[in-house]
Amino acid sequence: MVYKLIQYILRIYLPAFFKKIEVRGIQNLPEDKPLIFAVNHQNALMDGILVALKLKKPIYFLTRSDVFKGKWIIQIFKLLNLVPIFRSQDGFEDITKKNKETFKYCIEELEKAKQVLIFPEGISEPIHHLFNLKKGVARLALEAESKNDFNLNLYVVPVAINYENHFIGGKKVFVNYSDPIKISEYKNMYQGSESKARAKLLRDIKSSLKRNMIHVYGDYARFKEMYWKGIIHKYKSDKEIIAAVKSIPKEAVQFTTKGRNWRKEKYTYNRHRPVQIRVFYFLVCLPGFILFLPTILLTKLLLCKVKDESFYLSVTSLGWLFFGIIQSVISLAYLYGNSSWSIFFLSLIWIVLIAYITLRNFYKPIKGE
Repeated sequence: MVYKLIQYILRIYLPAFFKKIEVRGIQNLPEDKPLIFAVNHQNALMDGILVALKLKKPIYFLTRSDVFKGKWIIQIFKLLNLVPIFRSQDGFEDITKKNKETFKYCIEELEKAKQVLIFPEGISEPIHHLFNLKKGVARLALEAESKNDFNLNLYVVPVAINYENHFIGGKKVFVNYSDPIKISEYKNMYQGSESKARAKLLRDIKSSLKRNMIHVYGDYARFKEMYWKGIIHKYKSDKEIIAAVKSIPKEAVQFTTKGRNWRKEKYTYNRHRPVQIRVFYFLVCLPGFILFLPTILLTKLLLCKVKDESFYLSVTSLGWLFFGIIQSVISLAYLYGNSSWSIFFLSLIWIVLIAYITLRNFYKPIKGE
C-alpha cells in the first residue's frame, strides 16, 4: 500500500521535475516471471526509483546495509521493499557469509515470481562510465535457478540509465530495459563449472549495459572539457550521444576522474541563454519561489549535509517533494478551517499549478536550459 502510494506520487512528480523521462524496452519484459534487474548506478536513490517508476509489480531493492540503522529506519525500509546487501567497502568482512540470508530471502521472493533489483557495480558514481561488475548478481541468479533445477524461468534484465546531467532537474533522462537474459540457458555451463557460468553471465550483462550506456573511457575530465558540450547541444537522444561518444578515438590510458569538479559541472555544459530570456523565466517562476521558499531553503540546508555527490540529485528532487507536500498540506489545512469551500478549492488548484510551472522552469532562469 505504502509502496504503491509513493509510486503514484512519483509518477506525477518526476515527469515535472525532469525535462523528459524516456523509457524503452519495458514492453519486452516477460510477464509473470521472476526478474532480476541489473542496473548501472550513477545517482543513488534516483536510479532505483526510475527503474520501478512504470512497472506494475513492486520491486525488492538490494540496498547498502550501512544505512539500516535504527528501528524506525528499518521499519520504513521494509515498507519500501529495501533489502540490505553487505559490501566490503562499508567495512564488513566475509561478505559472502553475511549476504547468505539476503540471497536466501531474495531467492524465496523470486520463487514467487517477484522482482529484485541489484546494482552490480557495487558503487554509485555520478559519471558516464560503467565500472567493473561484482559477481553478486550472477551468483544470485544462478543459485536461484540451480535450487529449482533450472525450471524457475528466471530472467536477468540489464537496465541502462543515461542522465543528460547528473546533478540538476529540468534535464532529460533515459531508461533502457535491455533484452532479458534467460538464466536456464547457462545450465550446462553451470553444471560443468559454476565459476565459468558466473563469469559468462557477468560478461553478457556488462556487454548489454555498455551497448545502451553513455560510457566514457580514459581521462574523464578531459573528455568532458573537450567534447561533452558540443555533443549534448547537437544530439537530442542518448542513442545519438552513445554513437558520438563511441566515434571519438579511445585514449590508451586508464580511466581517471582526476581534475573533475562536480559542483562546477552542474551548469558548465548548459546552453547559453540571453539575459532577457533568463529574466522572463525568473519572472515566470517568481510566484513559486515565494510560495515554496521554505521548501527550497529546507532542501538547501539538507544538501549542505550531503557529502556523497551521487546523492545530490536524489536529495534535491525528493527534498522538494517531501517538504513541498508538507508545506502544501499545512497551508491547505489552515485554509480548510478558516475559509469557504470555494476558496479552499481554488487555493488547491493554484498551489498545484504554481508548483508545476515552477518545477518545469526552475533551472532556466539560473544558468540557461
